[in-house]
Amino acid sequence: MLNFVMGHNIRLLTKIATLRYKIGLNQQQIADRLGMSRQTVGRYLQSAYQDGVVEITIRSPLMHCSELETELESAFNLVEAIVISPPTNTEESVKDALGIAGAEFVERRVQEGDTISVSWSTTVLACAEHLQPVSCDNITVVQMNGSMDQAAFSTRAEYIVDRIAQALNAEQTTLTVPLLVDRADILESLLTDSRISAALEQAREADFAIFGVGDITKESSLYKASYMDDELLIRLQEAGAVGDICGRYFNAAGEICLPDVDERTLAIELPNLRQKRLAVAIAGMPHKTQAILGMLQGNCCNVLITDEETAISVLDGR
Repeated sequence: MLNFVMGHNIRLLTKIATLRYKIGLNQQQIADRLGMSRQTVGRYLQSAYQDGVVEITIRSPLMHCSELETELESAFNLVEAIVISPPTNTEESVKDALGIAGAEFVERRVQEGDTISVSWSTTVLACAEHLQPVSCDNITVVQMNGSMDQAAFSTRAEYIVDRIAQALNAEQTTLTVPLLVDRADILESLLTDSRISAALEQAREADFAIFGVGDITKESSLYKASYMDDELLIRLQEAGAVGDICGRYFNAAGEICLPDVDERTLAIELPNLRQKRLAVAIAGMPHKTQAILGMLQGNCCNVLITDEETAISVLDGR
C-alpha cells in the first residue's frame, strides 16, 4: 500500500476522512482533536476527494431534476432553473407544484427595496397562494398588464397582487384597465391618465418580474378571458405565434407577432424583461414547449420554473 497520497500521510488522511465523513466532526473539531490547523485539515480533505480516497455520491429522487436544471441554465444562459417533479402529471398537480416552487424562489430571492412586477396567470396565482410571510422592508408589488375582466373567466389579477403584497408586507399597485383595447388611439388616450402611466412605468422599472407563459390555443387564459377570439387565434397561428407573455404574442424566435395587436396591448414590453435582475417565468406542461422555447430564444426570462417532463421536451426541442 502507498504510504503517501499526493504528499500526504495515507494513515493520517484516512483518519481525518473518517472523522469528517463517518463521525461527522467539522474541520475545526478535527484540528483540535489531532493538534493541527484547520487549514491543514482542509488540505487533507481536499486531497482525499481529489485522489479517490473519498467519493461523494448524491442519492436523491430529485437528482435527475437537478441535472436538468444545470442543463437548462447552461443551454439558455439562465441565472437559475428550477425543475419540479409533481406527484402526478395532471395539469392541476403540475400547477400546484410550480406554485410551491415559485413561492419558495420568491421567499429566497426577494431583497429589501425590491419592486416586484407580476402578471396574471394560473401559475402566478398558484405561486401567490403558496407564498409565506417574508420579513423584508420597503417592497412594492405592481401589476404589469391590464386585467379588467372581459368574461365569466376571472383573471384574479387584483387578488394575485394583493396576496403577494400581504405576504411581503408590501405596497401595491394594480392596473384595473383592459389588457387589449379596440384601437391604438384608445390605448394612447388611456396612457394620458397619470395613474395608469405611472403604474406602467413602475412595472417597467421593477427589479424583479414574475409571469406565466401562454400558448396559442383555446385553452389559454387569454382565450378564456375573451382577450383572444377565434378570429385572432387564427391570425396568430397563421403569423407563426407560439406564445404570449402579458398578452404580448411572440413567435419561435421570441419576436412580436401582429404589430397591430401589440400596439393595442396595455402591458410592459417584452424587451423590458431583459433588463430585470430577475425575470421569472413560471410555466409547465409539454403542450407549452414551443411557447417556452420561443420565450427562451427571445431572452425574455433569466429564471425558468418548470416541470420535469416539460424541461426534457424543451431541451430536446432546442
